[in-house]
Amino acid sequence: MGMAFPRPGKVLRGILWTVGGLGLFWALAHWVPGGDRLFAALAFSPALVMHGEIWRLFTAGLLSPPYGPGALSHLLFVLIGLYFLTPDLERRWGGTRLVVFLATCLVSGFVLALAFDRSPIPGALFHPEYLYGMGAAITGTAVAWSRENAALEVRLFFVLPVKGRQFLWLTIGWCVLSVVFSDASTEGVVAPFGGILSGLLFGGSPSPIRAAYLHWKLASLRKQTGGLSAQAMLQPGGIKRRSGGPPLRVVQGGLEEDSPKREPPRDKRYLN
Repeated sequence: MGMAFPRPGKVLRGILWTVGGLGLFWALAHWVPGGDRLFAALAFSPALVMHGEIWRLFTAGLLSPPYGPGALSHLLFVLIGLYFLTPDLERRWGGTRLVVFLATCLVSGFVLALAFDRSPIPGALFHPEYLYGMGAAITGTAVAWSRENAALEVRLFFVLPVKGRQFLWLTIGWCVLSVVFSDASTEGVVAPFGGILSGLLFGGSPSPIRAAYLHWKLASLRKQTGGLSAQAMLQPGGIKRRSGGPPLRVVQGGLEEDSPKREPPRDKRYLN
């Protein structure tokens, strides 16, 4: 058994370069007059979001600590999490769905933090003034990866063997312990649970959201056909065509199809 590092696709490489570049930008902007004001204008603030500054729900996820003892380690943790967890999702889902999923995790995380800020639960742990970071996206990615690879065994920290379903519970347990020990990061202790919710809803093949849509679509089709069976649908008049639709004909197949004397249909609408 060998070990190979993931090979990010085109979209994921762009995400990694963007996150790393923004992290360096905010670190440099801290030394420039007015840089801190720009940072504060993009960070998530429950009070300001309630006053209409809705863009903070998304832009806060593009920020990282610009200075301090944990600034560099925070950025590296985000980049490592994206590098090791998202290549598989990008290969399964495609780049567009991956970008939409990460954005959904960020927004849902801060929306959940906003909901707790409106709650009567006391304590600055649930009512911070500013929040920022990609914690919800990393947590949601871990959950989605676990659902897509429930039976796959990997080496956690290159040492501890765990399966995907076990990694899911480890991720949820870590978020719960962060609340118990009041170990709040720049994203807070509530936002990662928004990522967990997004991972549970949109992860898996098919995801619960996709499965619910397919069940609704199937029920809608059955309602349109009046509950007819497949055999009844094949009978003449079994399915009502929409008005204005082209006429349908059954063309017999066989060796005579290749006969040079056979005349092709005039309207060219036929099944081969």
